[in-house]
Amino acid sequence: MSDEPEKQSPESPDAPRPAKKPVKRGRFGFKKKEKKTYDSMTGYLWHEWIKPLGLIFIIMGTFRLTLVDWFDVPTGSMEPTIMAGDRIVVNKSAFGLRVPFTKDKWILHWGTPHRGEIVVCYSPDQGDEVRLVKRIVAEPGDTIEMRDGRLYINDQAPEYAELDHHGFEYIDPVVASKHEFFTETIDGFGHPVMLETGRPQSIRNFPKTTVPEDMYVMIGDNRDHSKDSRAWNMTPDQWGTRIDFMPGERIQGRAFAVAFSLDHWKPRWGRFFQKIH
Repeated sequence: MSDEPEKQSPESPDAPRPAKKPVKRGRFGFKKKEKKTYDSMTGYLWHEWIKPLGLIFIIMGTFRLTLVDWFDVPTGSMEPTIMAGDRIVVNKSAFGLRVPFTKDKWILHWGTPHRGEIVVCYSPDQGDEVRLVKRIVAEPGDTIEMRDGRLYINDQAPEYAELDHHGFEYIDPVVASKHEFFTETIDGFGHPVMLETGRPQSIRNFPKTTVPEDMYVMIGDNRDHSKDSRAWNMTPDQWGTRIDFMPGERIQGRAFAVAFSLDHWKPRWGRFFQKIH
């Protein structure tokens, strides 16, 4: 009989097991994440900064191009509804879902713009780099005419009711005193419009016109200070003789709220998070 001690199998329950490496835990008992090591500064920058930030930009870009975007309003063409300095929120999926990173290619369509809606679109005479915010006043198949600043849609005039110019807090009182204000009601929904007293009449008139298929007529609420369907692709001597149209494919979304508003860097607190229509 051999006097050598019996060897234990590694699988034997009596075999000694290697000691487990202690788990490092943080303040609240969660397992601490071990710090990664990199061979170079380039590797560190790529993994810790460039890659995560790039992913964030891609997600944000896709979100803005397909779902919700914002638009900083540079002019007063939509006053008194929208002020210069407003940052408005735009529902990019109001009428369908676009192919990400394209401007006019659609995956699905589930709606069309309608009269009275405020939309953001690409300028028809200044290219894709210029975006506009305007109100749709006529849609495909409508007939539309303007006489002395008042619209006639399908031979019917919207309701107009006078407004007191003192009721517009964020419009300069001197400017307001030189304008007339009205509530214009289209399809049962009212919105304010303004016309300058003593303004030449050419921009306030255009002949009766039928809107072609997939085209829209757009006008700013600041009727005498808006470049819109009454002036696109025209010289001033052509104003009042015809109108131009906005192709439906250039409409990017429906504006529905003011995120915040600045008057030369001074906050207009009362306009923050306000719905627009």
